[in-house]
Amino acid sequence: MIDWMIYGKVQEYKRRGFNKSQVKRKLGKDYKTVLKYWDMSPEEYAAEKENASSRVCKPEPYEEYVVECLRENPDMSAAQLYDWILEKRGGIIPSFKQRAFRYYVADIRQQYDIKKPNKDRQYEATDDPPMGDQSQVDMGETILKTDTGRHKKLYCFGMVLSHSRDKFVWWQERPFMTESFIVCHIKAFTFFGGRTREIVYDQDKVLAVSENHGDIIYTEGFQSFVNSVNFDIYLCRGNDPESKGRIESVVKYAKHGFAEHRIFHNIDSFNEDCMKWLERTANAKEHETTKRIPAEVFSIEKQYLIPVSEFNFNYTVNENIPYPVRKDNIILYKSNRYRVPKGTYEPGKKVYMLIEDEMINITDVQTGEIYVRHSLCYERGRLIGQKREERDKSQSLKDLEENILKLMGADAVAQEFIEGIHKEKPRYYRDQMGVLKSICEEQTHDNAIKNAITYCMERSLYSAGDFKSAIIYLNELNNTAPPDNKPKDMLGFPEKYRGMAPQVRDLGIYEKAMEGGIINE
Repeated sequence: MIDWMIYGKVQEYKRRGFNKSQVKRKLGKDYKTVLKYWDMSPEEYAAEKENASSRVCKPEPYEEYVVECLRENPDMSAAQLYDWILEKRGGIIPSFKQRAFRYYVADIRQQYDIKKPNKDRQYEATDDPPMGDQSQVDMGETILKTDTGRHKKLYCFGMVLSHSRDKFVWWQERPFMTESFIVCHIKAFTFFGGRTREIVYDQDKVLAVSENHGDIIYTEGFQSFVNSVNFDIYLCRGNDPESKGRIESVVKYAKHGFAEHRIFHNIDSFNEDCMKWLERTANAKEHETTKRIPAEVFSIEKQYLIPVSEFNFNYTVNENIPYPVRKDNIILYKSNRYRVPKGTYEPGKKVYMLIEDEMINITDVQTGEIYVRHSLCYERGRLIGQKREERDKSQSLKDLEENILKLMGADAVAQEFIEGIHKEKPRYYRDQMGVLKSICEEQTHDNAIKNAITYCMERSLYSAGDFKSAIIYLNELNNTAPPDNKPKDMLGFPEKYRGMAPQVRDLGIYEKAMEGGIINE
């Protein structure tokens, strides 16, 4: 529980108009802690503090065990201690939560003066490299408020000359890909008027595929760029940002010294303001370490830079990020799923998500063909867009029903029959309507359709197949002719055989033949 002084600070900042997040940062407390005491009156706080002093701490039964473990292993974490207690209890969770136990362990350390060993890494200052020898590169990101009240993430590229500390910073709206990373190098070389012999990088996927035990494998695009410009690369080890501390400071400086608290309008004006900031402040202010002004030292160092005349600002690049099409014909974009027409998917298929006036155009990477347009969604977890089949059929189904009703006479009986089909066969309703339309269009008799509907309704037969069978049955029933006793015309029978009759034999002849036995027995 916080003390009276911290409680008073919370209430003071609240009266001065600070929000909870700002108070959290100023006091270095957890947001939930600030939230708990935000609306608490002094009387409520006093009662809470009194109750806290009289409460028994739940982890106290383990005090002796905790002290013993910490004295034997001073660097032991509270999380590991909690796990050991779970192990002693056979996996049964204790009555206190892990977060409360962490605070309890911190109090035990203070009470028994058991400090955690300091494992801070030891550093050694290095001399500045010669002029024109080395520069360092890194990237960063920040979130700014826009003029529409929304928030937008921006990505920055930074390069600093290690000797003079002269800086270059460039911003863009999309995450860096290999091509846009190369473009920023070209802009930096143009800004400085050349390049250094060596450039220091972090291990980032836009330039390196694998460390490969020292035999670095670069991305294809970046390797081609290095081969063309022909500079040396020093790649820092993984998780070792301190080896390029100069550029780490520059990126931090750009994020908090320039970008923070600015209102974002558009990327062009933002970069223009950044260039002015570099000239006005970042490169014109005395450096805290060297105690020299970067711009003044750079005026001498630029003579030692290697010219890179073959590259300029006209290098074009597609900065759009390709997104893969999933098997269910959707694209995942900013925690939402956007539909594309069925059949768009194929192995390796990728598309661009182009934002324009709160709309997203989903286009083919190769041809630029627009597959579909959707409204930009700022929520999360939504499925955007309706199935093309459902969208196209919803209106045509209504038209189909109206056409069938007209063919059936547009009366209440026909409407009831169609509703019965929809109730009996909802899954195949569209198919049923298609068959009904074909049957009705083939009928030439005025009463055939009405009679068939009546026949089906009387027998509760609600299907297009039964309707068709009813029409055939009723037509055959109505077209059955009375028997004719007159001899039929022997049309097509040869004339010479007309009037002749076949010879009729007595059956006794066949009986006598059979009494003789079976031939060829």
